[in-house]
Amino acid sequence: MDLAEKHQALVHGATLVAESAEDAYSLGALDRFLKPWIRRRLDSLGTLFASCDTSRQLAADTRALARTAASYSDLREQLFSDLHHTRPEPPWRTVAREAMAIRAQSRVLMQQPTFILQRIEADGVNVPGAATWEFIVITHPSDPADEGQAHVVMASADDQQVGVTVQVSKELERERGWYQQLEYGFYSLGIRTHLLALRDPDRHLRPPRSRAPAR
Repeated sequence: MDLAEKHQALVHGATLVAESAEDAYSLGALDRFLKPWIRRRLDSLGTLFASCDTSRQLAADTRALARTAASYSDLREQLFSDLHHTRPEPPWRTVAREAMAIRAQSRVLMQQPTFILQRIEADGVNVPGAATWEFIVITHPSDPADEGQAHVVMASADDQQVGVTVQVSKELERERGWYQQLEYGFYSLGIRTHLLALRDPDRHLRPPRSRAPAR
């Protein structure tokens, strides 16, 4: 077996790790997001072999492939436990740094939503000077058919002194618990935000400022 064949065997092995975790820890509606993500990630890492010029590059690339599969297995176990075990409220869990995070709340005592925050790149959605995100609320996470309520969120590309300015719909602002989770989701990805409706929730009740008369 030559090196290329060995590397392909590693790719198959990493895929087996992912599939085994999916069989062991079924995540209902979350699988619609996680299964495509891990396959894209493993496929991307698998193609790095073609550009390896040194043994150190090969070592780094194969290590990344193996770690990604192992981390995905750990993540699924954590999320499964978050949903089905009685314990302190689980945190937001990072799937991909600065790109995707999930919070799966316990369903043992009461039905609670699961939250997903992911960065998206889509034609017709992107706005110059801002990053486009999707904040998804899944009210029945155990149901694979639940696609959730998706809210498009625009985050400024510039990190101001108070944090990144985030624009959301009025509908999401009114769901104050969900809106608060949006801030936590960004924070888990290492992004400090400035959500105006949290800092100044009654701003819309104040009368508009009158302009001083021109002299």
